[in-house]
Amino acid sequence: MMKLIRPVFFVLTFLAAVSIAFSVDVRAAEDGSPLRVLLVTGGHWYDQEGLHKMILDHPNTEMDELVLPEGEDQLDAGISQRYDVLVFHDQSSFELTDAQKEKLAAMWEEGVPTVMLHHALISHNDFPLFREVYGTAYLTAPMEIDGTTYPASSYIQPADVNFIVVDHDHPITQGLKDFTLTDEVFGDLWLAPEGNHVLIRTDHPDSSEPICWTRQYKNSPVFVLIQGHDKGAFNDPRYREIFYRGLDWVSGKASR
Repeated sequence: MMKLIRPVFFVLTFLAAVSIAFSVDVRAAEDGSPLRVLLVTGGHWYDQEGLHKMILDHPNTEMDELVLPEGEDQLDAGISQRYDVLVFHDQSSFELTDAQKEKLAAMWEEGVPTVMLHHALISHNDFPLFREVYGTAYLTAPMEIDGTTYPASSYIQPADVNFIVVDHDHPITQGLKDFTLTDEVFGDLWLAPEGNHVLIRTDHPDSSEPICWTRQYKNSPVFVLIQGHDKGAFNDPRYREIFYRGLDWVSGKASR
């Protein structure tokens, strides 16, 4: 089946009108229809060509792109009827309205499979919901969270990043071997004290140790992949395998 990139503003209304309310697990695993991915971007340069190609090279996948802040109001509780997976790769710092915050909270509480990729961990430091969903945050300045003051995070690029598998039984990492990839690393990330099921870590001295995990936020399964700056990652078959398995896991195509 042909894979499409469609301008999201022209298709959201149409998709909402024709959506049939079946569950993500049943739809993605049984009916053979395309995996519908919404890529959320904005706020920072990214390797558009490389990321688009990686996503669309996943078998039987269609993708729309939602650019923030213009498209923020499209993120609501009904989006799980229009898309099977949201992939966040934005770096947003614009001020959210109270209404937008409420819509985001309702969206994740109702349940939408979510992938957090690289730049997205920097988004909206001032709104705790994002770090609760992702289980991490890149802090642009020292910040007090739950009574503890955390230092500002850091980044280094390029860096040789060792991917070290720590859970060999999970569907995302089963059978994978350790490898090294040149990418960007983030240090001193805020990490959730509980809830992150770590799949892959690194021993790079300037990076926070866990770099890939799953978690559950209310009714939303979440897959986090810290690495993924540009085509060096997006074109690497070993990185792609992790990303594709993460898509399948959150969408229900692989068992949870």
